[in-house]
Amino acid sequence: MSTETETETGDQHGSRTGAQTGDPVLVGVDFDLIPWEKWQKPGAEGRVKIAYTQGLRVRLMELPAGFDEHEWCLRGHQGYVLQGEFTIHFEDRSVPCRPGMGFVIPDDEKHRSQGAQGEPTVVYVVDKVVPTA
Repeated sequence: MSTETETETGDQHGSRTGAQTGDPVLVGVDFDLIPWEKWQKPGAEGRVKIAYTQGLRVRLMELPAGFDEHEWCLRGHQGYVLQGEFTIHFEDRSVPCRPGMGFVIPDDEKHRSQGAQGEPTVVYVVDKVVPTA
Protein backbone atom coordinates (compact mmCIF):
# COMPACT_ATOMS: atom_id res chain seq x y z
CA MET A 1 0.00 0.00 0.00
CA SER A 2 2.97 2.29 -0.31
CA THR A 3 5.73 3.27 -2.66
CA GLU A 4 8.14 4.81 -0.20
CA THR A 5 11.65 3.37 -0.15
CA GLU A 6 13.03 1.87 3.03
CA THR A 7 16.62 0.91 3.66
CA GLU A 8 17.65 -2.32 5.33
CA THR A 9 19.20 -0.84 8.44
CA GLY A 10 17.04 -2.05 11.31
CA ASP A 11 16.34 0.00 14.44
CA GLN A 12 15.25 -0.37 18.06
CA HIS A 13 12.09 -2.11 16.83
CA GLY A 14 13.95 -4.87 14.99
CA SER A 15 17.21 -5.64 13.34
CA ARG A 16 18.30 -7.58 10.30
CA THR A 17 21.66 -8.24 11.93
CA GLY A 18 20.52 -10.60 14.70
CA ALA A 19 21.74 -13.75 12.97
CA GLN A 20 25.10 -12.14 12.22
CA THR A 21 25.78 -10.92 15.77
CA GLY A 22 24.42 -13.88 17.71
CA ASP A 23 21.61 -11.72 19.12
CA PRO A 24 18.13 -13.25 18.93
CA VAL A 25 16.13 -12.32 15.84
CA LEU A 26 12.99 -10.32 16.50
CA VAL A 27 10.04 -12.71 16.38
CA GLY A 28 7.28 -10.94 18.31
CA VAL A 29 6.40 -7.35 17.43
CA ASP A 30 4.82 -5.48 20.36
CA PHE A 31 3.06 -2.64 18.56
CA ASP A 32 2.00 -1.17 21.94
CA LEU A 33 5.65 -0.20 22.51
CA ILE A 34 6.17 1.37 19.08
CA PRO A 35 5.17 5.03 18.68
CA TRP A 36 2.84 6.15 15.92
CA GLU A 37 4.52 8.04 13.06
CA LYS A 38 2.89 10.20 10.42
CA TRP A 39 2.44 8.40 7.08
CA GLN A 40 1.44 10.14 3.90
CA LYS A 41 1.39 9.91 0.16
CA PRO A 42 -0.81 11.74 -2.35
CA GLY A 43 -4.43 10.95 -1.48
CA ALA A 44 -3.70 9.23 1.82
CA GLU A 45 -2.55 10.64 5.14
CA GLY A 46 -2.56 8.45 8.18
CA ARG A 47 -0.28 6.97 10.77
CA VAL A 48 1.92 3.91 11.04
CA LYS A 49 3.93 1.82 13.51
CA ILE A 50 6.93 0.14 11.87
CA ALA A 51 9.27 -2.70 12.85
CA TYR A 52 12.10 -4.24 10.79
CA THR A 53 13.24 -7.82 11.12
CA GLN A 54 14.69 -10.60 8.97
CA GLY A 55 14.70 -8.46 5.82
CA LEU A 56 11.04 -7.50 6.27
CA ARG A 57 9.19 -4.31 7.10
CA VAL A 58 6.23 -5.01 9.41
CA ARG A 59 3.63 -2.24 9.77
CA LEU A 60 0.43 -1.46 11.59
CA MET A 61 -1.25 1.23 9.49
CA GLU A 62 -4.27 3.42 10.18
CA LEU A 63 -5.73 5.41 7.28
CA PRO A 64 -8.75 7.72 7.44
CA ALA A 65 -12.15 6.85 6.03
CA GLY A 66 -12.33 7.64 2.32
CA PHE A 67 -8.58 7.75 1.66
CA ASP A 68 -7.75 7.41 -2.04
CA GLU A 69 -4.14 6.77 -3.06
CA HIS A 70 -3.36 8.64 -6.26
CA GLU A 71 -0.07 6.95 -7.15
CA TRP A 72 0.45 3.37 -8.28
CA CYS A 73 2.68 1.10 -6.18
CA LEU A 74 4.82 -1.74 -7.56
CA ARG A 75 6.01 -3.22 -4.26
CA GLY A 76 4.42 -6.49 -3.18
CA HIS A 77 2.62 -6.62 0.17
CA GLN A 78 0.96 -9.19 2.38
CA GLY A 79 -1.48 -8.15 5.00
CA TYR A 80 -4.54 -8.59 7.15
CA VAL A 81 -7.47 -6.18 7.55
CA LEU A 82 -8.25 -5.40 11.18
CA GLN A 83 -10.81 -2.59 10.76
CA GLY A 84 -12.59 -0.73 8.00
CA GLU A 85 -13.14 -1.59 4.38
CA PHE A 86 -11.05 -0.65 1.38
CA THR A 87 -10.52 -1.66 -2.22
CA ILE A 88 -7.24 -2.59 -3.86
CA HIS A 89 -7.31 -1.36 -7.46
CA PHE A 90 -5.20 -3.07 -10.10
CA GLU A 91 -4.99 -2.07 -13.75
CA ASP A 92 -7.48 -4.76 -14.78
CA ARG A 93 -9.59 -5.39 -11.66
CA SER A 94 -10.50 -4.24 -8.15
CA VAL A 95 -10.56 -6.36 -5.01
CA PRO A 96 -12.68 -5.31 -2.01
CA CYS A 97 -11.20 -6.05 1.43
CA ARG A 98 -13.00 -6.13 4.78
CA PRO A 99 -12.05 -7.01 8.37
CA GLY A 100 -10.90 -10.59 8.72
CA MET A 101 -9.53 -10.78 5.18
CA GLY A 102 -5.92 -11.22 4.23
CA PHE A 103 -4.33 -10.03 1.01
CA VAL A 104 -1.24 -10.96 -0.99
CA ILE A 105 -0.08 -8.54 -3.70
CA PRO A 106 2.83 -9.79 -5.82
CA ASP A 107 5.89 -7.65 -6.57
CA ASP A 108 5.64 -5.61 -9.76
CA GLU A 109 1.82 -5.75 -9.94
CA LYS A 110 0.66 -2.15 -10.24
CA HIS A 111 -1.88 -1.32 -7.51
CA ARG A 112 -3.30 1.41 -5.30
CA SER A 113 -5.86 1.45 -2.47
CA GLN A 114 -9.05 3.36 -1.72
CA GLY A 115 -10.85 3.40 1.63
CA ALA A 116 -14.59 3.22 2.10
CA GLN A 117 -16.44 6.05 3.82
CA GLY A 118 -17.54 5.55 7.40
CA GLU A 119 -14.57 4.40 9.47
CA PRO A 120 -10.78 4.36 9.32
CA THR A 121 -8.95 1.42 7.80
CA VAL A 122 -6.49 -0.44 10.02
CA VAL A 123 -4.26 -3.04 8.39
CA TYR A 124 -1.27 -5.17 9.31
CA VAL A 125 1.15 -5.12 6.33
CA VAL A 126 4.38 -7.01 5.65
CA ASP A 127 6.73 -6.43 2.74
CA LYS A 128 10.37 -6.96 1.87
CA VAL A 129 12.87 -4.28 2.74
CA VAL A 130 14.25 -2.70 -0.41
CA PRO A 131 18.01 -2.13 -0.03
CA THR A 132 19.30 1.14 -1.42
CA ALA A 133 22.80 1.78 -2.67
